Amino acid sequence: MMNNSGESEILIPEEKLRKFGWILLGLTILFTIIGMFVSPLDEQGKPVLFLPEVKALEDYRRSAQNWLSELSILDGEIALVLSTEQQGDLFSQSRAAQQTLQHAFELVQNVDRTRVPPIGMGLQEQILSTSMSYLETARSALHWVSLPEEGNLEQAIQQLADSRLMKSDLESNPWMISP
Repeated sequence: MMNNSGESEILIPEEKLRKFGWILLGLTILFTIIGMFVSPLDEQGKPVLFLPEVKALEDYRRSAQNWLSELSILDGEIALVLSTEQQGDLFSQSRAAQQTLQHAFELVQNVDRTRVPPIGMGLQEQILSTSMSYLETARSALHWVSLPEEGNLEQAIQQLADSRLMKSDLESNPWMISP
C-alpha cells in the first residue's frame, strides 16, 4: 500500500501479530525451562554462563579428568605386570605387558592430539609428561618381562614410583579439582 508521500507501507493484520506474540512467548518459556534443566550450576546454585572460551576449557578439563582415571587404570595394569606374585607363564606375562604398553601409547596419543585452549597449556604439559612417564614405565615393565633380571625389575619399579609422584602432583592441580 502506498501512503501520501509515495512510500510503501506493510500492513500486518492484528490477529497475525497476536499469534506471533503468543508463539514468541511460548518459545521463551520453553527455552527458559530447558535452560533450567541443562545449565550447569555454581556452588550457590546459580546458572553458569559459558562463553566459548570457558566452555572449551571446561570440555578440556573434563577430558583431563578422564585421562587421570585412565592413568589410574594404567598404574594398576603396570603394577600387576611387575607383581612378583603374579608369575604366570611367559606368554601371559608378555601379552599383559604388551597390552599395557599399547594402553599407555593410546593414552599419550589421545592427550597429544586433543585441542587445548590457550589457558590450559600448563595443564596439558603436566598431563602429557605424566602420560609419557607411564609410557616409559610400561616399556620398562615389558623390558623386564622379556629380560627378567633383578636390575630391570628395580628400574621398572622405580619408574612406576616416579610416575605415581607425577600423577599425585597432577591430581592436586587446581584445574583438576571438580567445581
